[in-house]
Amino acid sequence: MKKSINPRAIEIQRRFFEALEMAISLGKMNGLKGFCEAHKLNRTKYSRIKNDLGKPFNEMTYKMIDIDALAGICTDFGVSAEWLLLGRGKMLKNDK
Repeated sequence: MKKSINPRAIEIQRRFFEALEMAISLGKMNGLKGFCEAHKLNRTKYSRIKNDLGKPFNEMTYKMIDIDALAGICTDFGVSAEWLLLGRGKMLKNDK
């Protein structure tokens, strides 16, 4: 049986990188490297996940981001967990 990633998990990863790009563009983070260093995450893994998002599952080097990264993007930048995990509402908790 071939293993696959639930499409919802892929969408969570896409939203994670969207939120990270927003933080970088607003000058709140100096890049993926800075985020990974702040949260003790493997930068190479996150760079590859980002670059592999459009590839078939079997061509991906790394399959999933860590829960620590999801928590970090929410706590560091005010990203809504509901938006990140479910795709509902606004990206930022304080967005009206």
